Amino acid sequence: MLAEVLCLLDMIVNSFAYTISTKPVDRYTRPEFTGDGPMAINAGRHPILESLHTDFVPNNIFLSEASNMVLVMGPNMSGKSTYLQQICLIVILAQVGCYVPAQFASLRVVDRIFTRIGTGDNVENNSSTFMTEMKETAFIMQNVSSRSLVVVDELGRATSSSDGLAIAWSCCEHLLSLKGYTVFATHMEGLSELATMYPNVKVLHFEVDLRNGLLDFKFRLKDGVRRVPHYGLLLARVAGLPTSVIDTATSITSRITEQEMVRMDANCVQYQPLRMAYQAAQRLICLKYSNQGDDYIREALQDLKESYAAGNLI
Repeated sequence: MLAEVLCLLDMIVNSFAYTISTKPVDRYTRPEFTGDGPMAINAGRHPILESLHTDFVPNNIFLSEASNMVLVMGPNMSGKSTYLQQICLIVILAQVGCYVPAQFASLRVVDRIFTRIGTGDNVENNSSTFMTEMKETAFIMQNVSSRSLVVVDELGRATSSSDGLAIAWSCCEHLLSLKGYTVFATHMEGLSELATMYPNVKVLHFEVDLRNGLLDFKFRLKDGVRRVPHYGLLLARVAGLPTSVIDTATSITSRITEQEMVRMDANCVQYQPLRMAYQAAQRLICLKYSNQGDDYIREALQDLKESYAAGNLI
């Protein structure tokens, strides 16, 4: 009865099907579904914001059994929250039978979508910002399954930096062990070290250029870690903090960053064999669900074998 009412309301007020039919053919696409295949969205867009901004920048997402966690990094206002929301909306639209705002979408059916987005306390329940965040996270940890999609927009910001990083790190490790698909946005650059230890973790960042001390947001998602030098200090300088305070903070953060880079380099060397094996497994899974012909798959397998033997599998 609820579905019938919603369908009637959609038809009378503003038909979603009609809205899609008026857009160019490549704007909305019919999603594909696989049993245990990857989640692959090419040029995905936010279905609401794209109608408000004509220059909306589309982005991709790829998750699979061999690469089931994506860490999304970038400064404030670079597009992380919008990206997380559009992934959830595309999955929901697909599973209720709608076309989705993307050039291509291949999804596996999820049993639940868990989100931890936003900050704020709960005065009615006597919960601080951190306690509210932990209750939401606890619910996810207790109910998530290997078929779930988990979307986290920051975790552990409302406590000390060491405790926050420790909680975020341990939650990531727990989610990795369950093999559900996870998209985790964070400002904690220390979390990127997970990718040096766990080959099924991929790090992405939103492209930002630094020009004359100002941030130029591109809203494009790129591979790897991209450290915008001291973007928090740039905002603090604009806000009016004394120059002496900014200079001291710059010196401190430089020393911390140097120590982190040394540790990450050591991890890269130590876990290289494991990373190579996982990369090979990910390629094999992709080929398993590929629609290409036998000749293409045979050639791809040969290339994979040669790359693995040469030790340059990326």
